[in-house]
Amino acid sequence: MLNGHPIASVVERAIPPGIHDIPFWMPFIATSDVDALARKAQNGGGKILFKPRDIPGLGRETVVVDPRGGLFAALATTNGDPLDEATPPGGWIWSTLLTPDPQGAANFYQSLFGYETGPAPDSGDNVHLIAASQDYARASINPLPPHMPPDAPARWIRFLRVENVGAAAEMAASLGGKILVEPHIDRDGALVAVLADPAGAVFGILEWHDQAPEGEPK
Repeated sequence: MLNGHPIASVVERAIPPGIHDIPFWMPFIATSDVDALARKAQNGGGKILFKPRDIPGLGRETVVVDPRGGLFAALATTNGDPLDEATPPGGWIWSTLLTPDPQGAANFYQSLFGYETGPAPDSGDNVHLIAASQDYARASINPLPPHMPPDAPARWIRFLRVENVGAAAEMAASLGGKILVEPHIDRDGALVAVLADPAGAVFGILEWHDQAPEGEPK
């Protein structure tokens, strides 16, 4: 809970072997029709891990594995999606997909969610991409880091907004977590780091002091 509002859940759930062998944070992406999305995902080379089902008090959801192994949930909420507004510290502010096929991933997610996709600002290439909708950047799609095997499965990394990346990273390490990527400035000028909790679940932290203008990452 954050400021009286739920922002995540922690569950124990069996995942088939070979799909995320360690704990992970799973992104939920809004859709208006979960059943239609599941059919499109299968037709586009994805797999349905959990078939569409109703979750009391939440809405209708399905869990999908994209063609390169990226795991996510699609959700049609009962009460409608929240407004696009500035994310408070402690809230989820950004998502990044690391994948061996950025353009293929962009095409897949665009077909499901209607994203506009294009090169990330100042990237200088066509493999660092931004997915946007309703004039807001929603996520980045990037190639796998050089230290990972080129055929490694795709994975989503969720970022939490914090007041001080350095202090948060040190706190995570003191609590038994690990600093996987040291604090650094990313292309958008935000200070970021990538951490793992004591169980190995990877997440990012992001320090963003200026309220994001329309069309930029929230």
